[in-house]
Amino acid sequence: MTQTSPFHSSTSPSWINDPIASDHMIDMFLGLDKDMNGTLSNQELREYADVTLTEIFIERAFDEHVRRGKSGGGNTREMDFESFLDFDLALENKDTPEGLTYLFRCLDLHGRGFLTKADVHTLFRDVHQKWIEGGNYELCIKDVRDEIWDTVNPVDPLRITLADLLSCKQGGTVASMLIDVRGFWAHDNRENLLQEEEEPEEQ
Repeated sequence: MTQTSPFHSSTSPSWINDPIASDHMIDMFLGLDKDMNGTLSNQELREYADVTLTEIFIERAFDEHVRRGKSGGGNTREMDFESFLDFDLALENKDTPEGLTYLFRCLDLHGRGFLTKADVHTLFRDVHQKWIEGGNYELCIKDVRDEIWDTVNPVDPLRITLADLLSCKQGGTVASMLIDVRGFWAHDNRENLLQEEEEPEEQ
C-alpha cells in the first residue's frame, strides 16, 4: 500500500516553487536517467550523490517508496520524478520529522516499527565497506553500533523507534551514519570540521 508523501503539504520547502531550484532538480534527474525512459532504475539511482549511499538503502527506498511497474510481470520498480523529489527532500531534510519518517521506513528492514542492534549492524556493514574501499582506517562495526545506541538512548534498551530518533535530537545524524559513507565521515570528523568553522579567517 502506497502512503501519501509526508512532503506534499503546505510546509514543503519553498524551493519547490523556485524555478531555479526546480530546474536544478530536473537536471539532476535527467543526469541520472541514463536510458532516458523518464524514470530511474535502482542501478541509476545508485549514482546519486557520487555513489556515497549504500546499496541496501537504495533497495529499501525502492521497496518502501516506489510503486511497482505494470511491465515485467508487475515486479519492475522505476522511480518517477515525483518520487525522486521525495527521496531528495528526505535526504536534504533528515532532521525534520518528515525527512526522518521517510528514512526510518527505509531503515526499518523488517517493517516492525523499530530497529534492533542486529538491524543497525546490517545497515552499517554497507557503510563500513564503502569506508574501507575509500582508503580509510579500519573501524569496529560493534563500536559504531554501540555509539549509535548511546546517542539515541532509546526508551526500550533493546530497540530504537522513530520516536526515539526524533526525541534524541540527533536522528538525522544517526540516519546519515547508517545510509551514507559521506555522512559517517562528517560525523567521524565533526570535531575537526567544527574547529575549522570556528577558526577566524586570516587577515
